[in-house]
Amino acid sequence: MNKVRNLKPWMGFYLAGVLAIHGLVFWNARELVKKGYPDFAIYYTAGTMVRSGMGGRLYDEAAQFRVQQQFAQQVTTRQAALPFNHPPFEALLFVPFSLLSYRAAYFLWLFMNLAILAVLPGMLREWVPMLGLARAWVWMAAELGFFPIFFALLQGQDAILLLFFYALAFVSLKRGRFAMAGVWLACGLFKFHLVLPFLVLLLAGQMSFEQKKRIAGGFGLAGGTLILISLLVAGARQMMFYPRYVLGLESTMAQGAIRPSDMPNLRGMVGLLAGKLAHAEGIVLLISAVLFLLALWIVRLPEISGDSRFALALLVTVLVSYHCLGYDLCVLTIAVLLVAGLRSEGLGRDWVRMPMIGGMAGLLFSPLQALLLMRYSQLGWMGWAVLCLAIGVMAEMARGHRVMSGARAQ
Repeated sequence: MNKVRNLKPWMGFYLAGVLAIHGLVFWNARELVKKGYPDFAIYYTAGTMVRSGMGGRLYDEAAQFRVQQQFAQQVTTRQAALPFNHPPFEALLFVPFSLLSYRAAYFLWLFMNLAILAVLPGMLREWVPMLGLARAWVWMAAELGFFPIFFALLQGQDAILLLFFYALAFVSLKRGRFAMAGVWLACGLFKFHLVLPFLVLLLAGQMSFEQKKRIAGGFGLAGGTLILISLLVAGARQMMFYPRYVLGLESTMAQGAIRPSDMPNLRGMVGLLAGKLAHAEGIVLLISAVLFLLALWIVRLPEISGDSRFALALLVTVLVSYHCLGYDLCVLTIAVLLVAGLRSEGLGRDWVRMPMIGGMAGLLFSPLQALLLMRYSQLGWMGWAVLCLAIGVMAEMARGHRVMSGARAQ
């Protein structure tokens, strides 16, 4: 505790510096925001199309581009649509925003995301001991100093909303409301690639069959409802076309809008190291499968805390997701808090800690992420920080299992 107390002034200086940098970046980008450069354009476009009765053409890029030209004609670098590649049900969320001007809608969405960030510490405080070490406003400042959250706010992305649903699922699990945990996870299916791997790992953990059935039931009910909503929004034809549309965007890199080198996951890591190899994608799939199977084995170990499983499932989900950009690391906010709490459990203090400490340091050092992304377009290197943290957590869980098993045997 004394060490933490001695570090507080330095942590305060660091956080103040990071917030100043983020504020300066946001201020310098204000004209780009007004012109329609941020990713919020895709949500505003989708909401406008649904409100205008164009849901049946939601994934028509020519139609998307015509809508974007109505409010972002000053975006000179955009010669085609910035594509809306999310499921149709999410477009419905942004219909009310489309009633406002683009600029007003962007700042309303920004305000709503800030409101989510403001309530998160209070939501999680009862279940995350780390949050009791400082006041809520300090944690709010820390959230804004976490680069993925700042980047999500700047881009007008929906990653903070996904973080919110993960937080609701976590709290529901803690309270024994397993069906509601499944419902909240299903609400995050607008980024299905960042939810489905987590669900598999969650259901593989040490829970009763009844608890797993409730999670799966809640998820299935809510997911089925969202599919029906998507059918009403876009129609069966667009729903059938959607998987091919998404895969096509990934194969063409959406004319530069998608950059694997900016993905802090296994795809980005392998791409930076071996992107020109003929079988690079096969290597990604192989490593992803090995890591996922290893995580499946780890989460099934008895006498491992649910917090450890939750954190590991989040970390592995990010790593194996095929499409993950800088702002998507928002979901790791919960994992970082949980792992920081694990470090006080005293399960070991040697080399096993090093990957955890290194991974945490990389994720929390905002200037490095800003430099990798905004100057070099190589945020994929940050995947190593996520991988180190995941390896450290797995090693800690495995050792904790051995310690508890040994104590029980004696």
